[in-house]
Amino acid sequence: MTVLFFIAALFYQCSTDKIPEKTIELRFAQPFSPKHTMQTMVFEPWAKKVEEMTGGRLKITMFPGGALGKTSDHYYLAEKGIADISYALQDYTPGRFPLTAVFELPFMIPSAEKTSVAMWKTFEKFPEFQREYSEVKVLALFCHPQGHFNTVKKPIKGLKDFQGMKFRTASPHVTKALKAFGAVPVTMAVSESYTALERGVVDGTVLPWEGLYVFNQAELLKYSTETDFYTMTMMVVMNKRKYDSLPDDIKKVIDQTTGIVMSSEAGRVYDTTRPVHKEKCLEKGMEVIQLPPGDIKKLEELTMPLRREWIDEMDQKGLPGNAVLNAAIEFINE
Repeated sequence: MTVLFFIAALFYQCSTDKIPEKTIELRFAQPFSPKHTMQTMVFEPWAKKVEEMTGGRLKITMFPGGALGKTSDHYYLAEKGIADISYALQDYTPGRFPLTAVFELPFMIPSAEKTSVAMWKTFEKFPEFQREYSEVKVLALFCHPQGHFNTVKKPIKGLKDFQGMKFRTASPHVTKALKAFGAVPVTMAVSESYTALERGVVDGTVLPWEGLYVFNQAELLKYSTETDFYTMTMMVVMNKRKYDSLPDDIKKVIDQTTGIVMSSEAGRVYDTTRPVHKEKCLEKGMEVIQLPPGDIKKLEELTMPLRREWIDEMDQKGLPGNAVLNAAIEFINE
């Protein structure tokens, strides 16, 4: 009888023990190298943090290097659920994010962190801005540091040097600005520009120091004319259905570690690694050129009509372009 009682008690204890919860795995896709700055210094630390905060119940598995799709498909990977989370550039889906493009207007960027924080605050302020991302859960909005002019043979020492120079362009706003400077913009993916520079198809490219180093273009380029010319906007987005399916406490962890937190961190990392990447480019033989203040002012003046043009485009779409531009500038200057 005693033995039977012991067995029954043991069975009861086992049946009432809490059954371990199943680990939830999320697939995080990004199109660039596994050694990309965002991958190693932002995404992987974030994945580790949320795993620790959830006691191992949430695991983020990385799929870098375009493992789940082409570079241009990465927003749709998350939207369609092929990936649960993805890192993408808004310009890879042309026309999809018109209000976000305000941050790509020339001479809008004092630093990546300031601009990334301003992006998130502008997103939060305007429902029209939020509607651009209505098909996904937005985890972060950010940008790279100031991009500038980089050339193979002829240095850009003043406004007149742009005349007839063929530049690989980065975005529609950059294309318009280069035309205003007298240059010839050539549209191509950054992954194609190494060969174009090597073969003389283009004379130069607009990129930040990080891009010059990551895409190995510093070994081809001789001169870099530094200006706070432009940036490219970026995002981390999550499949909305997957997010909605998560337990509330795991949603809370994701919410606490993304949004303005991840946006700011991505910008900060880009800023802090900028001098490191610059030094690595200089070690490959690049030479830095500073434009005279008068020439920088002329470049800025030539691009100011692009702001009015962008506002007019937004007006035609029924979007609050003027209000968004003013808010963006105000947040950047905080």
